[in-house]
Amino acid sequence: MENVTNKREIPIQIIVIAPVVYILAIWSQLPAEIPIHYDVHGDINGWGGKGFAFLLPAINLATYLLMLFLPKLDPKKMDNEFLKTNIYKLRVVIAFFLSAFSALFVYMALHQTQGAGLSHYIPMLAFLLFAVMGNFMINIKPNWFIGIRTPWTLSNDMVWKKTHLLFGRLWFYGGITGIAAVILLPLTYVPVLIAIFALGSTALAFVYSYLLYRKEQEKARQS
Repeated sequence: MENVTNKREIPIQIIVIAPVVYILAIWSQLPAEIPIHYDVHGDINGWGGKGFAFLLPAINLATYLLMLFLPKLDPKKMDNEFLKTNIYKLRVVIAFFLSAFSALFVYMALHQTQGAGLSHYIPMLAFLLFAVMGNFMINIKPNWFIGIRTPWTLSNDMVWKKTHLLFGRLWFYGGITGIAAVILLPLTYVPVLIAIFALGSTALAFVYSYLLYRKEQEKARQS
């Protein structure tokens, strides 16, 4: 099992801990109740105790630990190079974005941001995450841990490769386009845009992998 004290883990651990340090530094400045939810206009419509400031950092820590140990259970027995590159890069990306979301959430709570305020930065971060993840997905190898794990991608390496190539490009360019949309469109439309993009691209990948699998099966029968 990978040692959590490994030097490679230190940068990720620093990223994960950074929001906690920030929260502790401003803890005395936070009000007893902080905003925990915003409507489609960016206005506060939900409140909670300031202990909610630790919710996202806790999720980040749990995600870090989960992704640190779960690859060892992969039935495909991913090779060491995959573990050292792709999984590690993914863990850095996820830790960074969860920490960024955590810090922004607490900053907004501290300053009681109303209206558009900083609210547009949250969907911008979300679309940036889509773009980064899309770039990552293009080169990911078959495994049971991360990626588009449909019955057809897991059954055929060629289907896996082509599905992730399409899905990765879709997320990358869609994420870049989404950032521009957040800047240009009213904030009201952004949550719907994110939902449509996430669900639509996932459904497309599911259908595409099935059709591609059928095509590969047909080619195999004819050969």
